[in-house]
Amino acid sequence: MSRLLKYRCESEDFFKDYLPDEFFINLSEDQRISFRKLRENHMLLKKKNKELAVLKKEIQEKRNRLKKLTTEIGSKNQSNSYHGKLHSSIQSLDSLSKLFEFSLSVGLRYHNASNKKSPKFYLRLNANDNFKNIYIGRPSDIKDSLFKIRQFSFDNYNNEDLKLELRSLYTVYTRYFVWKNNWEIFFSKKHSLKDLENWCLSMSNEFLRW
Repeated sequence: MSRLLKYRCESEDFFKDYLPDEFFINLSEDQRISFRKLRENHMLLKKKNKELAVLKKEIQEKRNRLKKLTTEIGSKNQSNSYHGKLHSSIQSLDSLSKLFEFSLSVGLRYHNASNKKSPKFYLRLNANDNFKNIYIGRPSDIKDSLFKIRQFSFDNYNNEDLKLELRSLYTVYTRYFVWKNNWEIFFSKKHSLKDLENWCLSMSNEFLRW
């Protein structure tokens, strides 16, 4: 192949309607315009087909990856799958998990119907088919304790904010207490706001891990 042809053909695929320059210069203006459009669209079509082929390849690779991941995850009935191994692990720790199963909620009581500004906070905890109601205190008492525990002011916290803080703290407190003792002893104690405060202070920042 001559250098000229090599230069003209090596990096470009000529379509079947390619016209040599000697023929092209004899075309009318309209024919030249049409021919240029033909060449331009041929090259664009080729470029888009290449892009499409790349996308199809990527899609197929992702489909294969998706199929592999789906198989690896599997279901709890497939012992070799991740889901199956997880289920097996949960079953072996079932008794331990149940030991720490409990729910709690924080509510407000207004002992004076005409005074809605300073309610009393109560916590209700349910576990092992048993429950315990715990008196926590008034907003001012709670904010004072939280300040000692967290070392920043809670003056701008409303009642709903205080509920969230109390739920969080009593959750870690309860989990630790049951781990150290048992539910029978837990239900026999008061677990006042002062008890919560003293426990948090004795644990330093470690109480957050529970």
